[in-house]
Amino acid sequence: MKDAQVYYPPRSAGIILHGFLILVILGGSGVLVYLAFSLSTSWSLILFLLGAILFVAILPIVAYRAYALLHATYSVERDGLRVRWGLRSEDIPLTEVIWVRLASELEPPLHRPVFSMPGAVLGNIEHEDLGPLEFIASSMHHLVIVSSVNKTLVISPEDPEEFIYRFQRIIEMGSLYPIPPHTAIPAVFIQQILKDRLSRRLILALLGMTILLIIVTSILIPVNQTVSLGYDISGMLLPQVDSNRLLLLPVIATIFSFCDVIFGAFLYKRLNTRIISYFIWSTGILMSLILILAVTLLVLNSALKG
Repeated sequence: MKDAQVYYPPRSAGIILHGFLILVILGGSGVLVYLAFSLSTSWSLILFLLGAILFVAILPIVAYRAYALLHATYSVERDGLRVRWGLRSEDIPLTEVIWVRLASELEPPLHRPVFSMPGAVLGNIEHEDLGPLEFIASSMHHLVIVSSVNKTLVISPEDPEEFIYRFQRIIEMGSLYPIPPHTAIPAVFIQQILKDRLSRRLILALLGMTILLIIVTSILIPVNQTVSLGYDISGMLLPQVDSNRLLLLPVIATIFSFCDVIFGAFLYKRLNTRIISYFIWSTGILMSLILILAVTLLVLNSALKG
């Protein structure tokens, strides 16, 4: 990192947009959970809860994109270029760089990758002259193309002209000790987890049991308008409460299941903690199974007592 000049992508528009999306997702999931608590029709409960889960599933993606944008850097060094974007990293030795130029000079111009938005212009496209291009950028208005021996990156430093000037100066000076090439792609890590048969089965079983808990709870709630949530210390049933309160169990289980998947994936990266990932995912499956049995017994017991 000696004599490194760090450039940052434009962030303001992306942070505002991602912050707004996070608020919409949280608000939408809250509204759907509230509607689920207000209804007594089993299929309506299932639809609203599954909708809330969909919102919750999208939240980590949006939150990660916001995190990646906040920590994104383009470091120009005497010996090469280092790109950091969340878990995505790319190190290009100076000796492998062919040319650097503004994207605005291209004809035909670049088009936006699919699913990109302000703050997260990410993905791959095919250009008729340059071939495959990978975007690691936040804006379509500050694009710089870095062509190397093995790949071509499209990045977005806040001051593209100064970035290119700095890079051209370094290319002219040359490098005696180029940085080693390095590539880290989050999708590859996810594929690694899914290729592991045991981890794949555990994660799918965990998510499947969570969905089954939601369905079973939604179907059983209309059986009784009220339900007792257990026994007191003397062995007597607790006072009857509205059966919709049972929805708290799948809501809490869903939150814990997503946390289990994410935390387990984090621990999976190291071989010495991989067994802990298997344990976390297994306990999540067991938790959902116990909750399914608990909900079933509570409703049936209240029905018999009633």
